[in-house]
Amino acid sequence: MTKARLIIADSEHDADMLYASGIFAPDAFIAIEIKGAWHGLFSPLEVDRARKKSKFAHVHLDSPMRAAAENSGRSGLASVAAAFLENLAIKNVEVPGHFPFAYAEQLKSWGFEISASEEAFFPSRIIKTEQEIKHLAHAEKLTRQAMMQAENYLAECDIGDDDILRDGKSCKKVKAADIRRAIETFLIGNGAMPAHTIVACGKEGADPHNIGSGFIRAHQPIIIDIFPRVLATGYWGDMTRTYVKGKAAPEVKKIYITVSEGQDIGLSMVKDGADGTLIHKAITNHFESQGYPTKMVRGKQTGFFHGTGHGVGLQIHEAPGISTRPSTLKSGQVVTVEPGLYYPGLGGVRIEDMVVVRDNGCDNLTRHKRQLEIS
Repeated sequence: MTKARLIIADSEHDADMLYASGIFAPDAFIAIEIKGAWHGLFSPLEVDRARKKSKFAHVHLDSPMRAAAENSGRSGLASVAAAFLENLAIKNVEVPGHFPFAYAEQLKSWGFEISASEEAFFPSRIIKTEQEIKHLAHAEKLTRQAMMQAENYLAECDIGDDDILRDGKSCKKVKAADIRRAIETFLIGNGAMPAHTIVACGKEGADPHNIGSGFIRAHQPIIIDIFPRVLATGYWGDMTRTYVKGKAAPEVKKIYITVSEGQDIGLSMVKDGADGTLIHKAITNHFESQGYPTKMVRGKQTGFFHGTGHGVGLQIHEAPGISTRPSTLKSGQVVTVEPGLYYPGLGGVRIEDMVVVRDNGCDNLTRHKRQLEIS
């Protein structure tokens, strides 16, 4: 019995559909794989562009199938897919795990046997081609340049008598949004879309995903985490640095050195065949040996309580992970190495690079200095 694989989604937001089609489309369309060949079903609005630009082996105008579905009392994209499949006498369909429930229920009601993929729908996505690595390297280059915008902005700031930074040109008090604007203006101007850029100063940095909203103060750690998507390709960059404008307190310096050492340990262990759990454990062991265990203190998480890293590609977070969950790194994967330490009241320190797993080590795509203090 022939089995088809089916995606119904737009490719702006669904990484599997973008991977299958190779083109961006804001509205949902249909992709069907039969015997190893992918078919794209498009509306009149998109079909000509898809024939020229998509990766599909076959591109079809969906109007005849839509008309056939309507004649049988059906409507919607699931009905178009059903008409196409029924014409080929195919009733057995595999869909991604995130396939819309309503579409699945419709197809079942029309006699289709639907199974959801338990694993990644495209296992090949986890190993990047050299062309994909070039796309990711470009994304990370823009990310690095955006980080330099933040560094330059901080360098030009003055420190007020209240320790709140003052803009070097306007002399107004500086907030996280001001630094975020410098970062994101650069990215947008260079074809990349930022997403919830983190600029978290002081105690805000104790929560790893707090994007930051308050004043930027001197002598306190500032976590800056930038992760833009390049609009032309759909690939992401990801990079974090922690800075102090002025003089870092001795405890902050010690934490920064410890996190830097932890990242060095992680980077040195990344290679083909490496066990992600062992990488994570080596870093946590180092932190504990330096007096920074991970534990709850008065109901608050402290120490290193997130994973060491994650895959990056057409999604900002994808397989593999480097954490307490089992994973084996493979050559061609692109992952982050981003240890951190976080303490309520003090804030946090995180440093993140993005690297390509190779046979005997890794290639660092971030290639940016680590610097704590900015004078």
